[in-house]
Amino acid sequence: MISGPVPHEFSDKPLTGFKTAIPMISAKGERTAFSGIGVGRKHVYLATDKAICLNDSKHAVPHALCKCGFYCFQTLDAARDLTCTPENRETVLLEVAVSGRYRRYEQGFRFEKQRVRKVWTGRCKCGRSAEVFIDSGNGSKGWRQLTPCCLQCADGRPVLTLAKFAELTHEDGLIADVDHQPLCNFVVADRLASDGMTFSRGPMFDAELAVLNARVDNLQGQVERLLDHG
Repeated sequence: MISGPVPHEFSDKPLTGFKTAIPMISAKGERTAFSGIGVGRKHVYLATDKAICLNDSKHAVPHALCKCGFYCFQTLDAARDLTCTPENRETVLLEVAVSGRYRRYEQGFRFEKQRVRKVWTGRCKCGRSAEVFIDSGNGSKGWRQLTPCCLQCADGRPVLTLAKFAELTHEDGLIADVDHQPLCNFVVADRLASDGMTFSRGPMFDAELAVLNARVDNLQGQVERLLDHG
């Protein structure tokens, strides 16, 4: 990922970058945060934070001879591409303001400080828009991992709304929203007819529909008999 040692640069004015991250919430549910992907899963960071060397080295971060530091891409599309891999399907997209020491690499920056400006969720596992977060069942010491999820799949489970997630980052002005780009060109099945589209029904569907109709007819017959004896 790093093309070789290059002189480090420093920026007082924030640069804009994009990255993927795993959403997290503290054990008491009082604060939300993020962890990286890959090796970065070992470290949980806040919306405004400073990078550390995961090798416990004492050098300045990022260092030319180490892979330490936060990473980001220069474009949102490059970060979105990472969310397509199986191991990253439950991540979120971040827009970050990069500052302090940084080094350039092929597609972005490796840097010292960041402030998260915006969080995007993508698609739920079912393909719908992920409108809330649920507890994934995974985590690290002091932190629970969250999973972006749609309301249908949440199905009565405790959820954390996107607005509440943003509030619990304790970062003024941070926005959490749905990234609608991965949903473009998809149509929900129950809207196909209204859009003038059709789809084929398999034999299993027809069999289940026949059973359902039979049960409705039976129930209607029972109601009529009760009314006659009323």
